[in-house]
Amino acid sequence: MIARILLSLLVMQQLPAFAQTCSCEKDSSLILLDCTPLVFDNQAKLYWSYNCDSSWLTFKHAEITKIIFSLGDGLQGYTGRLGFSYATEYHTTFWIRNNVISGCCEPPEYYLFNKKNGSEIKNVGRLIFYSEDKKFPFVIGITNSNYDTSSVKFKGYKTISIVNVDKNKIYKIPLPPKLAKETLKADIYYPELLFSEPILKNGVVALSYSVTGKKEEKIRIDLNKYLKN
Repeated sequence: MIARILLSLLVMQQLPAFAQTCSCEKDSSLILLDCTPLVFDNQAKLYWSYNCDSSWLTFKHAEITKIIFSLGDGLQGYTGRLGFSYATEYHTTFWIRNNVISGCCEPPEYYLFNKKNGSEIKNVGRLIFYSEDKKFPFVIGITNSNYDTSSVKFKGYKTISIVNVDKNKIYKIPLPPKLAKETLKADIYYPELLFSEPILKNGVVALSYSVTGKKEEKIRIDLNKYLKN
């Protein structure tokens, strides 16, 4: 339906100045939007607002209040399915998932934000895993798999990047040869789709994947050893 979206589809002047409005009498379907603030452990808040024209995601902490995303032009009914939605919180940061399309089949990309001031730190692209446990502040992705670097797919992918977000350290391990070979195929636009739901247990991540016509295999990554480095 919608191939891509631009962040902040509305100019800020069109939005009520940081007001949390959650109503639209003309469109009863919008009452499904949850405006309950999400409160981080540093007391910063993240919350949705909406009216009949738009929806917007606001960050608030101390004296800082800023809108970090908005949907308008009739798209506000897709809030949470298109564009930004909350992913998880770490010690000094929080993650936002960006659904680039509503529905199937493009994987979301992820943005890292500062939990103190709400500023965007970086877009890390697509991921195959992010931890929801603050004791293991890690995200894992296929190196260079990003919508901004689509040409990389034609060269194939060679490594997996393991990122300790709190320490801002990146570690790389090689992709299994069969999996690396599979990413060279012209029809593999998004290698993340080769993976099934990851499992984290006792700090060990099991990444299950399968290539065409092959039995599912696993990559096991012990995050405990990356905590120490």
